[in-house]
Amino acid sequence: MGAMDELISPTVVDDLASIMRRYARVDTAELRTAVETLTGRKLRGRVDTVRAALLATLPPSYRSTAALTDTMFEDPRLDGWMIWPLSEAVVHRALEDSSTVAFDDVHRILAKLTTRLTGEFAIRDLLIADHRRSLAITREWTGSPDDHVRRLASEGTRPRLPWAKQVPALITTPGMTRSILDQLAADPSEYVRRSVGNHLNDISRDHPDAATAIASDWTTKHGATLTVRRGLRTLVKRGNSDALALLGFSTTTLGPEPPTLDADHVRIGETLPYTVTVQNLGDSDANVVIDVVLTSPTATAGSTERVFKLARRSIPGNGAVTVSGKRSFAPLSTRTIRAGRHSLMTQANGQRSAPTFFDVHA
Repeated sequence: MGAMDELISPTVVDDLASIMRRYARVDTAELRTAVETLTGRKLRGRVDTVRAALLATLPPSYRSTAALTDTMFEDPRLDGWMIWPLSEAVVHRALEDSSTVAFDDVHRILAKLTTRLTGEFAIRDLLIADHRRSLAITREWTGSPDDHVRRLASEGTRPRLPWAKQVPALITTPGMTRSILDQLAADPSEYVRRSVGNHLNDISRDHPDAATAIASDWTTKHGATLTVRRGLRTLVKRGNSDALALLGFSTTTLGPEPPTLDADHVRIGETLPYTVTVQNLGDSDANVVIDVVLTSPTATAGSTERVFKLARRSIPGNGAVTVSGKRSFAPLSTRTIRAGRHSLMTQANGQRSAPTFFDVHA
């Protein structure tokens, strides 16, 4: 199993059960059973397993579950990854209650729990149930003095939040969270601003014009520069002219040359050095973002493409710049390296060179 899966470990579940027994007369047998079934499960599966065990352990009413959660929160041991399944279980109780009182109050619980880890996954069920009511409460968090709560307002409402349930309305309607993002784009906390940038980047994947329009409005906000840069990073990789212009990159014609490789083959686990050259075919200086594009075979005889940042350079008119880099082919838990024919291309402000091919061997 990967290291990420072990974030919900037997020790974490045992500690949560211990905290519950301290503050309530509850039978934690279901949590003990859950511990025995964690092995072999991925992180999301572990969360679901512990969440189900919690629902069999917590009081049957939302009011009692919320009261117990408030009491347990006073214990500093209630912290870290145990918060994820607990927060989802409490939200489940609130939705079972079916009252607006419970729906609204569980947002209060999430705002507390998020200070110990995050409530970004649990809030998705609330957004799915009633996104308008949930967003109205979430907008109030933008004025919280706690940066964890402010971040939750942005992170929890991201259109394409990793590991989280999708909320279709957030994907199809990019302006739905605009008021939240506008309040937080220049937040004093980098922790919050990074979330806002990631949120804008999510929007850009489905609605590039909306994302660049939002970013354009933020360019006059003091302190929002890095938020804009982070939010437009996917569009920059795609060579979107509006995004490039907003970030000060030139739209002049460039001449990216195919990468020069140190070898025409590499083994899995090794690193392949390369150099790339980009020519400025215009008469004026050009601000350029240089990337490399790696194309690799897939298990289904197709190919997949990944863009990697390399450098930012200013190239004089009719001049050129050469940059060196290296690409690792070491396997990671998040990627599989496959043997076969690969290629690298130079990309400059979205303009690509012809590919240079090489082989990867086991």
